[in-house]
Amino acid sequence: MAEHEHEHGLHAVAISDHVEDLSRRVARTWSLTATVLFVVLGFTVGIPHGPDAEPWERIVQLVTLGILAIGALLALRYEGVGGAILLVGSAGLWGLSALQHQPAISFLPGLLFLVPAVAFLIAWQRTKSTASLLVLLGVVALVLTGGALYANSLYQHGYGAAHPESQLPPLPESPVVWIWSGSITSTDATVVARLAETSSAYLTVMDDQENLHEVEGIRTQDVWRFALDDLTPGTRYDYHVTADGTPLPERTGTFTTFPVGPTSFTVAAASCARLGSNGLVYETIAAREPDVFISTGDLFYADYVQSAAHFTHAYESSLTQPAQAHLFSSIPIAYVWDDHDYGRNDSDATSPTRQLAFEAYTRNVPHYPLAAPDAIYQAFSIGRVQFVLIDDRSQRDPSSEEDGPDKTMLGEDQLLWLQERLLDDRYVATIVVSQVPWISEPVVGADHWGGYTYERQRIAEFIATNDTSAVVMIAGDAHMVAIDDGTNTNYAANGEAAFPLLQAAALDRPGSIKGGPYSEGAFAGAGQFGLIEVTDTGGSTLEIRLSGLDWTADTIVEYEFTVEAP
Repeated sequence: MAEHEHEHGLHAVAISDHVEDLSRRVARTWSLTATVLFVVLGFTVGIPHGPDAEPWERIVQLVTLGILAIGALLALRYEGVGGAILLVGSAGLWGLSALQHQPAISFLPGLLFLVPAVAFLIAWQRTKSTASLLVLLGVVALVLTGGALYANSLYQHGYGAAHPESQLPPLPESPVVWIWSGSITSTDATVVARLAETSSAYLTVMDDQENLHEVEGIRTQDVWRFALDDLTPGTRYDYHVTADGTPLPERTGTFTTFPVGPTSFTVAAASCARLGSNGLVYETIAAREPDVFISTGDLFYADYVQSAAHFTHAYESSLTQPAQAHLFSSIPIAYVWDDHDYGRNDSDATSPTRQLAFEAYTRNVPHYPLAAPDAIYQAFSIGRVQFVLIDDRSQRDPSSEEDGPDKTMLGEDQLLWLQERLLDDRYVATIVVSQVPWISEPVVGADHWGGYTYERQRIAEFIATNDTSAVVMIAGDAHMVAIDDGTNTNYAANGEAAFPLLQAAALDRPGSIKGGPYSEGAFAGAGQFGLIEVTDTGGSTLEIRLSGLDWTADTIVEYEFTVEAP
């Protein structure tokens, strides 16, 4: 028998009948079990997908699983062909798993099919020549190399930089881990900082006349909140933290209070940045010196969050990047979440991270007063213009529900609050900040307003039938800059509810088009943001200019219009 085995086997890999039979049985059992397991997981847990769950991902994942199933069945009779198909399929699965996991981890799902593929090929190669074995080994090496490159490519697509990185130097070492300001009014401001191993903290604030303000911080865990009041309108202030009696000037910041009365100003707006982005676009925004930067959501992509510690990590991963730290220490923020910084893709009020997201937001963000105890919708004003930031995540019904009069994105309380803001006659214009696109044909299951058409119509008809201030909308989520002059924003069945709209994204995510049409065009891309420039001299009109720019400061699209004061 031994002599027969030597004649029957290869000199390169000589195996016994027992090993051949064992390889075959292991391969058959393993491949069929893995196929069934992945099919079950696909229908129960879901298949791996990227941060945006792009439509092509599900199709390619299902095709790959189909190929693996075909390979497993063919290998029962044709071991060489079936094993080769399983080999290629395992590399494909490795790559697709990198849509959700790092390449080193995403190799593990591919390994589940790589093992039976190799086992089938071991059994098959016994009757083949040494040259055939060498070819097989070369093919295996080539497929694995291709799988690694494929996995890295998809991971970079989902989580890598989508435009040039900033070259600002790393932040200097300091007990101040991160710091930013917001909730700016004519006389008030809020600064929030995370301080390491600090028992007491004060914020020292100095205006351009060297007048000092000092305020003691309020601590929640290791995050400190400093609430400033009695400031001078229209004044620039510089600030730094003093921790345990030691000034920490290596982390300084600045903000400017709003003037009282009619005023001209600039606001920047954008959304959608990968976790830990250090993109050049943040420098470009800071260089325009807007009075406020509005984040319309997806400040970071952290779909993995399942605990308070995960949210802490997500905020720190972004706010400690040099470019983001530069922007947020020099320009105050007004920020509302979208899905990826609230929960998973397309999250709603049923998200298991809802309470965690709210606690993390109220602890870490320098926000304006919240209008509800369990949501983050809020408003502020500059001169004769008010900004109304809605919360379209924590109150919404699941997008999968059938659209109808009872389906809501805002919830009844928030909808009534929005209507009250629109009727506030102290303002010439109201800029509504929506996290998701407004313009879209009805789409079953859509995550944007096209999936909530009854509530959209209700808002539009309220605008059409009431004496509201002039309405403008800023929206994010779609990875593009786009402008509509009002041609496509009127969803009132009767009456006129047309208003200009600016889509502003993506800060650092791959470009995509969503919704539309837009009268001035839609331009997909990364490293983009929007500007809202208001010119108000106190007369009977004010001028508004909407524009979309990229990280080179080039203007991609713009639109100007006039608003008449009542």
